[in-house]
Amino acid sequence: MTATPTPRGRRPKHLPDGRAALLAAAIDAFSQLGYDGANLRGIARGAKVDASLVRVHFGSKEQLWRACVDALEAALAAPGEHLRSLSLDTARPVTERLKEAIAIIAAHAVNHPEHKRFIAQQASETGDRGAILHRQLVMPVYEAMAPLIVQGMQAGVVRAEHPAMYFCVLVHALHPPPGSPVLMQLIAPQVGGDAFGPALVKQVEWLFFADPNAPKG
Repeated sequence: MTATPTPRGRRPKHLPDGRAALLAAAIDAFSQLGYDGANLRGIARGAKVDASLVRVHFGSKEQLWRACVDALEAALAAPGEHLRSLSLDTARPVTERLKEAIAIIAAHAVNHPEHKRFIAQQASETGDRGAILHRQLVMPVYEAMAPLIVQGMQAGVVRAEHPAMYFCVLVHALHPPPGSPVLMQLIAPQVGGDAFGPALVKQVEWLFFADPNAPKG
């Protein structure tokens, strides 16, 4: 079968511009295939642009990868700042603030599912890429929320040996595998489909908060 040539020239108005399309396609490719598995021609095909535009907009595969990290970091700026403000707002009950933090992380997971996939696929990276991933996508969110987790531990509503482990498990719980709402619709329709998100947040709240007055095992 002869491949359909990638169209050249001006893109239709209903499609994102070439740079934005390449960035979205690259995030998807790196999330699924990793850095070594993704290739520029495949990314260009996914973006429906000519492969030469990768060099025009980004210069190289490495620079394209870094642009993907920058885009994901930018999407984290607002929720990260919100988490930081919750950690500082000690006048409010810590349980109330932790529930709000869970809602923020859950909303980001719904709106940006590519974020966890990108980190999970690239987590084994070492050298410069591993350091960039750690510095730009992992630590800012953890450092924003860690004081709040510690406050929960001190109040007895969070049971954890270390705030980092609590954070890790919490984030994973709020990023279920793709297709979970559909699967849950088959198992238990009342918490599947459109009801899955709110039900997941409620379940996480129940699992991740402890009664400070309950006996400790």
